[in-house]
Amino acid sequence: MITRVRALGLGLGLGLGLGGCAGTPRDPSRPDDEDAIVKVRTVVKDASLWVDGRFIGPIGGLRGGVALAPGKHRFELRHDEYWSHYQELDLAPRQRVQLEIELAPVLR
Repeated sequence: MITRVRALGLGLGLGLGLGGCAGTPRDPSRPDDEDAIVKVRTVVKDASLWVDGRFIGPIGGLRGGVALAPGKHRFELRHDEYWSHYQELDLAPRQRVQLEIELAPVLR
């Protein structure tokens, strides 16, 4: 399955997918009409977001969220000093979701 992911915000256009196949190339930082938008918030701004096993970027740089094709997606928030957080969402077309995630520090 090919997953289309677009990071929205601060010029981090990470179009991981097909975009436009013919004609004018799509702007990878702009979502398709049917895309769902997921915003992830956490106080650990340098935590990294992974969606469906693909690195998206640090949370602090994803202010606009992540545009995803409708369907099931697995989200992972990682940081070396915190326990990773995993969550699965089944997104509907044009759905808007905001995830508030509190990462637990690793005890050393």
